[in-house]
Amino acid sequence: MRSIMKRALVALLTTAAFGVQAQTKITLGHTGVADYLAAFVAQEEGMFRKHGLDMTFQQVAGGALAPGLQGGSLQIATLPPTNLLLANEGGLDLLAVAGTSVIEKGDQTTGLLVGTASGIESPKDLAGKKLGVPSIGGFLYVMARKWVSDQGVDPKQVNFVEVNFPQTGDLLKSGSIQAGVSAEPFLKRAVATGAAKPLAYFADTLPPQTTGVLYASTRQWATANPAAIKGFRAAIAEAVAFAASNPQAARAHLGKYIKLPPEVLASIPMPRLYAQVTEPQMRFWVDTMHNMGLVKTKANAAPLIAP
Repeated sequence: MRSIMKRALVALLTTAAFGVQAQTKITLGHTGVADYLAAFVAQEEGMFRKHGLDMTFQQVAGGALAPGLQGGSLQIATLPPTNLLLANEGGLDLLAVAGTSVIEKGDQTTGLLVGTASGIESPKDLAGKKLGVPSIGGFLYVMARKWVSDQGVDPKQVNFVEVNFPQTGDLLKSGSIQAGVSAEPFLKRAVATGAAKPLAYFADTLPPQTTGVLYASTRQWATANPAAIKGFRAAIAEAVAFAASNPQAARAHLGKYIKLPPEVLASIPMPRLYAQVTEPQMRFWVDTMHNMGLVKTKANAAPLIAP
């Protein structure tokens, strides 16, 4: 009896705290990286529920996110802008809903590693070599292709192959690949083993506030749920502010969701959280993808962002 009364009291207090508004149920699909810290914070600190959202988090493989949105098993998902554009090119109608994080010049969180025994000392040495990327068509694949091209090397001369982040260091050491794209926490760990060395950090060639991943939904769902979109954005913005003021608490929430060992979690830099998605951010990716021939249609950037 006492436990029943206790649960009833908790329910009553929750209703009082968040009002009597109906909670919109949303399944958020994500991969296990630090860029989604604001969503983790918003869930753990009650910000989503405060804004009328009953959130369920589902960690899935990156390739399943766009199909999950289209099929309706996910209402919001984390997607690189590159994947969003490729999905729309293929006939889907996806929109950016909110921002996750941004990259600024000087950041060393993503880059191109080469094996210390690969003989690669300059971009031209990449010709004829195997270069590992986490997913063909993803943000880091496009970044690697763009960087190679910007250095005067034909990307068609480089053999891009899919390699999971945790495997990059081992494959560089064995010589199975000669170069590989990496990101924290795997980048520094690969370098620390002596098996790899950085050839380039991508942030040095990007515009200010470039975003490599965002929160997305279908246009149909966003149009049908404007209040949920507004509430999601408000919760993300509050979570960004919370993380800035409470970095240790935010890091603890991150550890719950991406499940890294404590010593690794303590060593990785926190992402530059940014709640908005802007037209210049989207236009950069539209222009980049179109110029590289990865999409045929040069879409208008502004309509790719949910109103």
